[in-house]
Amino acid sequence: MGAKLRFLFLCVLISSVCSMANAASKKSKVVNELQVLIDVSGSMKKNDPKNLRIPAIKLLINLLPKGTKVGLWLFSENTTALVNAGTVNKRWKKQALLKIKKIHSRGLFTNIEDALQKSTKQWLSSSNKNNNNRSLIILTDGMVDISKDIMQSAESRARVMDVQVPLLQQAGIKIQTIALSNDADAELLGKLASDTGGWSETAQSAEQLQKVFFKIFKQAIPQDAVPLAGNVFMVDKSIKEFSVLIFKKPGDKSPYLISPRNKKITRKLISSKVSWLNEKNYDLVTITKPKPGEWKIIGNMDPDNQVMIVTDLKFEIDELPNHILVKDTIDVNGFFSNQHQLISRADFLNLIDFSIELDKGQKIKMSAVKGKQGLFRKTLGEELTKGRHTLKLVADGKTFKREITKTIEVIESLIAMEKKVDSSAGTVTIKLIPNDLAINTDMMTIEAYISQVGKKTISKVIEKQSGQWNISINKPKPGNSKIINFSVIANTKQGESISPAILPVIVNASLFEAVKPKPAIKIDKSITEEEKPKKVEKIADEVEEKEVEEVEPVNWLKTIVIVVVINILLIAAGFFTYKFMKKKATIKQEELLSRLD
Repeated sequence: MGAKLRFLFLCVLISSVCSMANAASKKSKVVNELQVLIDVSGSMKKNDPKNLRIPAIKLLINLLPKGTKVGLWLFSENTTALVNAGTVNKRWKKQALLKIKKIHSRGLFTNIEDALQKSTKQWLSSSNKNNNNRSLIILTDGMVDISKDIMQSAESRARVMDVQVPLLQQAGIKIQTIALSNDADAELLGKLASDTGGWSETAQSAEQLQKVFFKIFKQAIPQDAVPLAGNVFMVDKSIKEFSVLIFKKPGDKSPYLISPRNKKITRKLISSKVSWLNEKNYDLVTITKPKPGEWKIIGNMDPDNQVMIVTDLKFEIDELPNHILVKDTIDVNGFFSNQHQLISRADFLNLIDFSIELDKGQKIKMSAVKGKQGLFRKTLGEELTKGRHTLKLVADGKTFKREITKTIEVIESLIAMEKKVDSSAGTVTIKLIPNDLAINTDMMTIEAYISQVGKKTISKVIEKQSGQWNISINKPKPGNSKIINFSVIANTKQGESISPAILPVIVNASLFEAVKPKPAIKIDKSITEEEKPKKVEKIADEVEEKEVEEVEPVNWLKTIVIVVVINILLIAAGFFTYKFMKKKATIKQEELLSRLD
């Protein structure tokens, strides 16, 4: 009996270990975390007299996906929580919508330093091991202003850039900024965004605030969407819910939707499946369990209208930078996932057209990547000139479509940069190349600030050597990263003082990793264009039904506890079974002895 128990225990233990290993190999779900800072200083009476911050925040709250961790803050001379950070669900949204009525314009100063410190305190005190998507949105109309003494305000502004930014970078926090005035500190807001990988927008008026907030929201929290062609969009069977955002102009008639069964859906319709938010400048319509087929929007067709969806069958892209320098290249990588698992089935992927539409121009095809099953890529370089560009990535499966929109800003700098990785030596050499036709390089000073989690920021002046400005960075320990920020003080040839922008450099172990090739994807060219829709629909159904279940991040402590408990139970079961069998054997022995007597 002891041998059987040991065998049973071994089987359970092996099963538990295999389950842990299998779960660890699967892609964990990244959680979106968001903090929103709303300026309530007195100047808002002038720049937002109708308090249009309220409907803008209302739109944000209604767009927030379930499961997002969000907190809302008011700041002026002090910073206070408007809505405590919590996980978004129906109850959280209901409470948040009630509290946004407290947004005011009675503050005395604009203490951005205090606002950043308090809103990110929890993030900075805990590591981001799961690489959650952390963003902070700042809405302000002013400059750093903490006192009537302008020197105190200047010192506070310097601390934001020199002390707070490196901490935010190391914590993986992206700052998204909205300036609601031309008087706002555009230089500070822009640098906060670019240095942390965030985005910066300016609303020329309070009336533009809803659209600007929507743009920032999409940059902060990526949305699953379907293309909107004119006033028509397609809903496939995998879509559990969609939300249509329709922007309106004064005098526009109330919009409505036409379902695939030609049913008219208006905001007066009472249904458990339809939620309709009607505001002065926009309508937000959410429909759960929608009928598959062609849907139509009847109303104002603003170019910023969008159809967002909830689905397990997702078209995703690897994270792209918000800012790049002129002549830099970026790889746009696209792939499909189902319940957080990469789809690598060639018979499914080969029937889908992957493309990029750049600035509403011609489409650029994305191709399968050799050696990386399921990945499609296009390298962009010369196509990205100075300025802002909108990339619309579309996956067209004939019977279903997916769309991702990304905005990128290409910055022209007077100082170019080159990086050289030496894997054997474990170093990255950064070469800075100033434009000596525009800059007086004899009067230029470049300082590098090297920050690392848990360590004091190191500043180092980069000296000119043989006509070059180079700095060598050692490879950090596995799991760590170094972030290098630059400060440049220079003069133009005409004697004007300038401070050219240089984007931060992140040095981590991934820079030194070699990619091992895998077998190329085999393309099945035997399927005709007419057969594609039916074939892809059939495979899409199979993918939905047969792909693995959604996997949450592995809780190792919980898993270990479960294994220990199972072991204890097995040992206890073995002990009591042994006692029971021994007692039973004793009774039988006594009975036998009594008969022998």
